Amino acid sequence: MKITTSFTLILCLITLFSNAQLKSLTQTIQMAKTGANQFEVSNKLNGDALIERLAAKRRAFNNSRNNSAPQLANLPNPEHIFDRTSLTTITFDGLDYYILNNHVIGIKGLALSDEVLAQITDKLLLLDKVQYDYCEKANKEYLSTNTNFQNIRNMDRWFFTTLKILNTTVNDIASFTKNANPSLSVATNISKMTQPNIDAWKGKQLDEALVQLEK
Repeated sequence: MKITTSFTLILCLITLFSNAQLKSLTQTIQMAKTGANQFEVSNKLNGDALIERLAAKRRAFNNSRNNSAPQLANLPNPEHIFDRTSLTTITFDGLDYYILNNHVIGIKGLALSDEVLAQITDKLLLLDKVQYDYCEKANKEYLSTNTNFQNIRNMDRWFFTTLKILNTTVNDIASFTKNANPSLSVATNISKMTQPNIDAWKGKQLDEALVQLEK
């Protein structure tokens, strides 16, 4: 009887704790959607510096490869920018993005709907996934028994281009806030932004490469 009572008490405590956590998380998400700044986020990152660091690491490795045999142990590891399971603030061009579970749940100072936040999330996470994949694919090609350096050059080019598009995208979003009603401006303009299309850019580059081969 005592064991049953104790077990029931433990279940009640777990349920109460889970409900409290869920309520707190829901409140945080609602506050983030309105751009509130009354809560403190412990994890804060400089997004501009993150993009630059990813590019610099790849550039440094490529330079070392050009000067001598590549040191495969120094291959830059692929990194996600938005892969954050805990509430994190990432700042791009002066805007603080609230990131939770790989989603943009709000931008400080802006009141944005779920639909607008979903559009921002889709655009940023697509570019993040693409830059990660190209870095990973280039690394695998280096480790291949039959390394194709032309493939590596192409993947590096697409990696750097994706980071450039990501940087341009967050700069564009920041530019939308430079008026009297920044929330409305972001909501209105984000839907007009075209979805990043890396494949179209790749196709153009491959067509140009084929033309050069035929000459």
